[in-house]
Amino acid sequence: MRPSRSTALLLFLFTAATCGATEKKPTSEDSVAWGTMTHPAGCVIFEEGHLKRSMYWGIVITTKTIGRLTVIETQNYTLNKKEFLETQDELDHLMRRAQNDHIKFVKIPEKYSPELLEKARAMCKADQ
Repeated sequence: MRPSRSTALLLFLFTAATCGATEKKPTSEDSVAWGTMTHPAGCVIFEEGHLKRSMYWGIVITTKTIGRLTVIETQNYTLNKKEFLETQDELDHLMRRAQNDHIKFVKIPEKYSPELLEKARAMCKADQ
């Protein structure tokens, strides 16, 4: 018995989808800068972390992981909050502040080394 074309196509699509799903993204251990990149008036260095929220719904427990940015240090700028959730609204607000106040933001991973913090500080001073 010979398989039909649709069965072969489904098998191919399933194989392609599962092979692509097993690839992992490379984890970036470098700092990332955004905001005003040329001649910023100030700079803010954030630590990127995660915040887990668990909810209990009778017999089901759901967890939600949200990105979190914690201010490590600022240069020539002050922020009223020390922690920001990485929601689209919050990131849009930070981007508007960066454009209006000419601020550069630098983000480093949660578990950073002193060398990475120095690299982030150098990124802040690069165009000031």
